[in-house]
Amino acid sequence: MKIVDLTVEYAAAAELLAKDNYREEREHVSCLPEVRELPGLQELAQNSLGVAAVEDDRLLGFWTYIGPWENEFGSTAQGIFTPVHAHGAIKENREDIYCRMYQTLAEKLVQREIAYHTIALYAHDSAAVSGLFTYGFGMRCMDAVRALEEIHMPGRADETIACRESGQTDFSEIRKLRACLGEHLGKSPCFIKMSDEDIESWQRRKESGSVRVFTAWKGEELVAYLEITDDGENFATEDAEMQNICGAYCVPAYRGQGIMQHLLNHVIRTLRAEGYTKLGVDYESINPTARGFWTKYFEPYTYSLTRRIVESAYKN
Repeated sequence: MKIVDLTVEYAAAAELLAKDNYREEREHVSCLPEVRELPGLQELAQNSLGVAAVEDDRLLGFWTYIGPWENEFGSTAQGIFTPVHAHGAIKENREDIYCRMYQTLAEKLVQREIAYHTIALYAHDSAAVSGLFTYGFGMRCMDAVRALEEIHMPGRADETIACRESGQTDFSEIRKLRACLGEHLGKSPCFIKMSDEDIESWQRRKESGSVRVFTAWKGEELVAYLEITDDGENFATEDAEMQNICGAYCVPAYRGQGIMQHLLNHVIRTLRAEGYTKLGVDYESINPTARGFWTKYFEPYTYSLTRRIVESAYKN
């Protein structure tokens, strides 16, 4: 096995590998949509820093990315990201293939002073996940999915909780909860700091109509909300029958009372009536509140792993 530069001559074979890897994940997560065409790799194969594993002119694996960009995760360092369709490997010796590819890729990235290396892997690809854990990657985010079937809730729902889809008249209250979410994410163990610009960006998206917001109220008090968009963090989320949760929060005093489940069921009924069949969500694995809730009702299908290279590696 040789590790060489990824070039356009490997693009077609790489696209087939990416499709095979997605089909593997669908064997574990049956409600993932069937996707006939993944995003093309011609452009990414020309970024000069991707790598390919080959043997006797056969493509065994490939790894490329989008980026780089400055100030990754709010730092002063550059970062890159590899989506799930921008890498892949055959089943045989997959862990070794990923380790060998990363050894060459990491050297290229460090030469360009790119410190953050992030990749989205299929959750059930234990060989790839194991290989990258061995090489210093840690989990940061997850994508999960469920069929649009209502969540079973023991007992009767709290009749004092009213759920609805909200518009501009509720925006000031929703913004307050969005700020509370930002405060929550800034605490341990997440330490994800949201700037004023992050809040303003969210507000622009909300006002543009690209985000639907569903809310739960106890009397006049807003106690929880869910944000829904047409697409999410990967190609599977763009399926015409799939909608995606891109934000959620419940006031701490009202947690553990089934309110978020009640709101989620309201969303499920609404979307199902509109013809949708699947609901996705992306969340930070380093957020124990989110992980504890979503993994009860959704099945993970991607893990996003990150490695941070210290600056001394590229200052010598």
